[in-house]
Amino acid sequence: MKPQDTPAENAEAPAAGESAQDSPWLEYDAWRWHTEGSFPKDQPPEQGYVHIGVFVAWLAYHDMLDADWLARSGLANSVASMRDRRANVCALRDLTDGRLASEMLTPEGQGFTGAYYAPEYGYIRDWRKVFGKRADHYEVPDDWQTYDRIEPLVELRYHEWMDAGRPELMPLPRLLNLMLRFVRPRARRG
Repeated sequence: MKPQDTPAENAEAPAAGESAQDSPWLEYDAWRWHTEGSFPKDQPPEQGYVHIGVFVAWLAYHDMLDADWLARSGLANSVASMRDRRANVCALRDLTDGRLASEMLTPEGQGFTGAYYAPEYGYIRDWRKVFGKRADHYEVPDDWQTYDRIEPLVELRYHEWMDAGRPELMPLPRLLNLMLRFVRPRARRG
């Protein structure tokens, strides 16, 4: 999964005297980033949203979708159906234009998503860890079993983020060890 655009390109810093809430929203991920360009021709385009939809479902289960946004967008009933599993895990795809954006989230949801959803850093890395090569080929099914497989890891990351004091980026000490593997020369076995 390689987004064609980065979320930072869609955000602007608040002007002087303007709060972050008044500023344009930040787009963390979008379905179109995955279906444009080198998307696998053997996959239906809807597969480009599965990882986003699963994360949005996790946010919904944890009351991190903003109530005002739900009211403005008219999606409260759709979210309730998804939370009750009467609707598919990716039920909000067409209703949100396949986006995951800051305007949709509570402050807690924005903080965690900003820290954990950073490209190639948190959520996508965990998605690949759980689903392997199927993740890179957009072959992960759009179903509740997919959600149930990754939910414990997202939950763990959320608690790690809270325990670390809600930092802007997730503390990943293992990341340093992985990076050092590439830098340190390996001892030769003789």
